[in-house]
Amino acid sequence: MPYRVRTASVALLALALTTAGLADLGPGTKAPKLDVKSWYKGTPVKDFEPGKTYVVEFWATWCGPCRESIPHLTEMAKANKDVTFIGVSIWEDDVDGNIAKFVGDMGDKMDYNVGYSSNKDGMAKSWMAEAGQNGIPTAFIVKDGVVVWIGHPMSMEAPLKEVKAGTFDMKAFKVQFDKSAKANREMMATQQELAKIQDTFSKGDRAAAHKSLDKFAKAHPDQKGSVDAMQFGWLAKEDAAAWEKKAKSMASKKEEESLMMLCSFAIRQTKGTDQEKALGRKALDLAIEGSGGKNLIIHFDAAYFYTQIKDYPAAMKSVDAMLELFPTSQYKDNAEVKASIEKQKADLEAKMKGSGG
Repeated sequence: MPYRVRTASVALLALALTTAGLADLGPGTKAPKLDVKSWYKGTPVKDFEPGKTYVVEFWATWCGPCRESIPHLTEMAKANKDVTFIGVSIWEDDVDGNIAKFVGDMGDKMDYNVGYSSNKDGMAKSWMAEAGQNGIPTAFIVKDGVVVWIGHPMSMEAPLKEVKAGTFDMKAFKVQFDKSAKANREMMATQQELAKIQDTFSKGDRAAAHKSLDKFAKAHPDQKGSVDAMQFGWLAKEDAAAWEKKAKSMASKKEEESLMMLCSFAIRQTKGTDQEKALGRKALDLAIEGSGGKNLIIHFDAAYFYTQIKDYPAAMKSVDAMLELFPTSQYKDNAEVKASIEKQKADLEAKMKGSGG
């Protein structure tokens, strides 16, 4: 079953999505312009030419499912020489050569036209947000300058074949798509409301933020997880001792949702102060302890956290744990996941050698 990274372990990205003025982009509407700021592979594409078919796929360097779908897109591009494939990085900043390095590391596995648009603006807004899409990877099939299909690239083979043959039932697909997009837009609007509350807290009006969040929680009981995560993050800033007590309680329950909340909290501290990073470490230690060290995803988050703060030995410890857990994990038959972990280990070894660590 194809899966996307939704703005969740990447929750901050979801909260940052703008939903104002959505144009309900979807099957049958004119494709927005291509707004690619930098090209890293292939031939730059400026416009959609009449009579031609294009695939525009959105991804990010931090997105695990994107890494899995990229080789599949490459195979599809090779099998469909009459279709122009374009991969566009969004929901991340293009800094320190991170995107160029990712594309270079993928090599022949990413063999089509690849560029970068923007983090939250550009095509992240004009394509993804306006189509009610809040997860990546997501692909758009465009024919004669019109959007025909939108979905997960791993599910694109059959519809692309039908689009090329002129047999694709866009009307039937639109009914299904519109229903899903409507639900996504409603969720994105809810996340935007949460983003405004977070902004109020960040600007220092904490009493107003708490009052707004309480009101939001009553109006949206289905968003309890997001509310709990926000309150947990605020507690760290307002009362470190109370936060630690809460964190230990969450870990002791050994429940997946609580352990993931600890990990998400930690990841949000990677660009914080030394004190915030220390709390991130503590949250990860508790999450690992609560899982008995047997949860591969928790070690994945830990490796990411420690790599970001440049504690490469700690990151290596989690990568080694992932490799040990891999043969009995849910990903045991996924060669791409294993290759990704092994590459992560090699990259860390190079970093440690370069830093003398």
